Amino acid sequence: MTNLSFNNSRYTAMNNRQQTNSGLDESNRDELLGKLKTVFFQHFKQSVDDCCRRIDVEFGLQLGKNREKITKEHYIKSLEYLRAVRDDIEHNYLSKVNQSFDGDYQNAVNSQKEQLDFTKVALVSDDAVKENYAITAIIRLCEQAFQQELGGLNKYLATQQGKQVIANSQNPMSPERLVRALVEVVKPLRLNANGRIALYKAFAAHVFNQLGLIYRELIKECEIANSKQLYVVEDIKERVEPAYTNAEQPSAAFELLQKKLELWRLAHFPSIYDSISATGSSFYEHFEIQNALQVLQLDGNDSGSGEKKQSLKWQVLTKLEKLSFSVDVKSLAKHDEDLLDLVALIFDEIKRDKALDDAIKETVLRLEIPMASASLGKYSVFTGENNPVRQLLDDLFAAGMFLNADEHDDRLIQERIESAVKKLTKSSGFEFSGWVVEAGEFSDYLNKQKQRTQDVEKNSRQFMINKQALESSRKIVLITIENSIMGKALPATITDFLRNVWANVLQAAYADKDEQPEQWQKSVQAMDDLIISVMPPADDKERKQILKLLPGLITELRNGLKQISFDKSAQSRFFKDLAIWHIILMDKKEAKKTAGDIVADGALSAKGGQTDAEAIADVFTEQAERLAEGSWVALSTESGKKWGKLLWKGTEAMLFVSKNGIKIVEMQAADFAKKLRKGQAAIVKIDQKTVTERVLSELMSL
Repeated sequence: MTNLSFNNSRYTAMNNRQQTNSGLDESNRDELLGKLKTVFFQHFKQSVDDCCRRIDVEFGLQLGKNREKITKEHYIKSLEYLRAVRDDIEHNYLSKVNQSFDGDYQNAVNSQKEQLDFTKVALVSDDAVKENYAITAIIRLCEQAFQQELGGLNKYLATQQGKQVIANSQNPMSPERLVRALVEVVKPLRLNANGRIALYKAFAAHVFNQLGLIYRELIKECEIANSKQLYVVEDIKERVEPAYTNAEQPSAAFELLQKKLELWRLAHFPSIYDSISATGSSFYEHFEIQNALQVLQLDGNDSGSGEKKQSLKWQVLTKLEKLSFSVDVKSLAKHDEDLLDLVALIFDEIKRDKALDDAIKETVLRLEIPMASASLGKYSVFTGENNPVRQLLDDLFAAGMFLNADEHDDRLIQERIESAVKKLTKSSGFEFSGWVVEAGEFSDYLNKQKQRTQDVEKNSRQFMINKQALESSRKIVLITIENSIMGKALPATITDFLRNVWANVLQAAYADKDEQPEQWQKSVQAMDDLIISVMPPADDKERKQILKLLPGLITELRNGLKQISFDKSAQSRFFKDLAIWHIILMDKKEAKKTAGDIVADGALSAKGGQTDAEAIADVFTEQAERLAEGSWVALSTESGKKWGKLLWKGTEAMLFVSKNGIKIVEMQAADFAKKLRKGQAAIVKIDQKTVTERVLSELMSL
C-alpha cells in the first residue's frame, strides 16, 4: 500500500512551481476533481449500494434498545417502508454527493448548520438535540479515524488551488460533506428522530467506515498526478499493479505444472484436452488470442452446436483461423495451449459441482473466456495461491455455494455475484487489471458478509444454548414432580396443579438454584407437603401433623404463585377447593370414604403419564448422531431443496441455518435420522479445497 503521507520534497517542488505559476487554471482543476470523483464513486457507490440493499436489517440492528420502545406493528411497518424507499435513498444520496463536487454545495451545508445553531433558536426539542448530537458525533469520529488520510488529501487539493490549506468542509469527499448530504436525504423520510439516527448509524457502520480505504486510493491518484501531471488510465494501472503489467516468462513452477498436465492427458487419452499437433513454424501472438476470445464472448449463445462441444482451446484456434488474414500457417504456443486447457479444466470442475444452484453455476461459467484472456502471459495465476484472478474466481465460487433462492440474504449474495460477473464479462474483464480491482472489492464484500454472518450465528447459538438449558431444567422439574407423585393416589385437581402450575414455580427456582439454593428446597418441600396434605391421614397423630403444617404450606404456595404472577381468580378457586378437601380429610367419618373416591377418580399417577418410544438403532441414527457442527445437508421441503448448515447440536436438538446464519429448521436428532431414512435429507460431502486447488492439486499429485 502506498505511503499515506506525501514526501516533503515533492511538496517543496510543487510549492515552488506554484510560486512561479499561480497554479492550475480553472479547467485543469475541474479536470483533476473530475478524475478524483470517478475514483471516489467507484468505491463509494459500492458501499452505499451494499448498505441500502440491507437497509432493513441494518436499521433494526442500529435501532438497538430503542426498538423496545415501539410496538411490533410499528416496527414492522418501518421496515416495510424502508424496503420500499431504499432505492430512492440510494439514488437521492448519490445525487447529493455528486452535486457536492460541483462547487455549489457549500451554501446548502452552511444553511443546514444554521438550522441547528442553538444560539439562534429559542426552543429546541430534545429530539432535535439528540439527532444533531448523533450527526456531529459521526462526523467527528470519521475525521479522527481518518485524520492522516484526510489531511494528506486536503493538502493536495489545497496545493492544486494555490493555497496553503483548506478546511474539511471545502473537500467534497470529507466526512462532514458526506454526512450532511445524507442528512438532507433522510430528513424528508417518514421516520421519527430515533429512526433517522438509526439510519445515520447504519451508514456510519457500512459506508463512512470505508472512507479510509477510499482516501488511500485517492492519494494514489494524487501521487501519480504529482509526478506526471497526467491522469491516463494506463498510467494509473501501471502504478497500482506494477507486478502485473508485463507478460511473465513461464516459471519453473509452471513448467512443472505443464509436465503434470501432459501426464494427465496421457492418463485420460483420448479426450478433448489432447495436445494439438503443431502446424507451421510460427505462433499466434497474445493480442491475437485475446481478440479471438473477445469475439467468442460476443458470439455467446449464437455459436454452433459443434463449436460448443469443443474444448476452449479448439474454439479459440478455430476462431483464430477464421480471423487470420496471414498467409503463414500458425498454431498455439505450448504454454498458451496448456494455459487454455488449465482454465477449461477449472470450469469443468465448476460444472460438476452439485453445491451450486443452476442459476449461480450458469453465471459463474460465463467467466471462462474472460479469465482465459486475463491469464494470458500471467502464469502465476496457476502457480500463486494469492494471485488476484485465481482468488476472485475462488471467492465467487465459494460465495455461490449453498445459496437458497427463497432466502432474502442469499438472493443479495447472488445479486452481488451477478454484478461482479457482469463487470468482468465486459471489455475491462478481459484485462488482468479488471480482475485485480474486482478481486479487492469482492474480497471486502465477503469480509463484511462474513462478519455479519458470524454475529447472527453467535446470537443463534447462544439462543439454542439457553433454550437447551431451559429444556434440561424443565425435564429435571418434571422428573422431580413425577417422582413425588409416583404411586400416590391423588386428586386429579392436585396432579394437574403440580404439573401445569407448580412446575413453573419450580422452574423459576431451579434457574436460580446456584445463587439461591434455599428457594429450590422450599419449593420442592411445599410440593411434598401439598401431596401429604391431600392424602387421608392414617391416624390422629398424622392428622395433627397435617393440621400443623397447613398454615406454612398455604403461605409458601401463595408466595410461589405470586412469583409466577398466577391468575388471581384461578388462584382463589384452587385454594377454595384445597380448603374443602382439607376439611373433608380432617373429618374422621369421611376420610376412609374419600380415600376410595380418590382412586375411583382415576388420578393415580403411578407412571407419571410419560411414555418413551424406543429409538430405531440403524445407520441413519448413527449418521445423525455423528454429524458434526458446520456440516452441510440438503433438505427436501415443500418449496424444493434447501441447503442447511448444522450450526448447533445439543443432546437432542439440531439447528440448521442458511449461509447467512438465518434459521432454516430446528429438529430433534431422531427426526433428522427419520428424514435421512426416507430420503428427505442428505449429508453433503464438501471438498475443503478451493475450486482451483481441486484441479491443480489433482494434477500435481500425478
